[in-house]
Amino acid sequence: MNIGADEKKHIARYLKFLLCCEQMAQRCSARQAKLIDDKQMKRFLIRQSRQEKFHAMTFQSGILFLAPKGVNTPAKKHTELYGALLDEANTKHDLLSSVIGLQVVLEGMGEIALSRLEFGMKQREVGLQKLRRAILAQEDAHHEFGLDYLRQSRSSIISIQPETYLAVIDDMLISMQNLFEFFDEDCDQYIADFRNNLPDQIYSHALSHNTHAQ
Repeated sequence: MNIGADEKKHIARYLKFLLCCEQMAQRCSARQAKLIDDKQMKRFLIRQSRQEKFHAMTFQSGILFLAPKGVNTPAKKHTELYGALLDEANTKHDLLSSVIGLQVVLEGMGEIALSRLEFGMKQREVGLQKLRRAILAQEDAHHEFGLDYLRQSRSSIISIQPETYLAVIDDMLISMQNLFEFFDEDCDQYIADFRNNLPDQIYSHALSHNTHAQ
């Protein structure tokens, strides 16, 4: 493993951010499973919740290994705000908003974050490559579920206001700019990659909203 002491701390902070997102996803997908009638989708969401729990445990183990004394939580205020938005959608039984918030937007951001983490881990010769690939594949499946649900939905996203989710994600990533810079990563590029990973239906709606707001 080719990681210096300073890098261990910063990688642990990055994992702490991912841990918070996984815990959020676990809670949300478990609630989604109770809202949906389709048996196949219900099974998928129950499985997703279990997978998110495993991912969280994996990241927690990584944090304990890299920083036994613990680390602070990056973007804590923003992850808590995002979790509150998902909780509100589920409390209102607004499954479309919940799926857009979790599987489409948050998992879309997670794909980018995990892909960059995978690249960094390879550079630093960290092991557990199969495990990291398995987690990335599962997150990709969660994101694809959200995209399929969005395509099949007969409801309009106009009332969902996905730009609220997107704005919090942008603020979340911007607040982590110092952490990105430590790894020679560009925060603006993260946001651009994240936006490019969104379906046109979401991205166009957000652009339209921002244009009218100006």
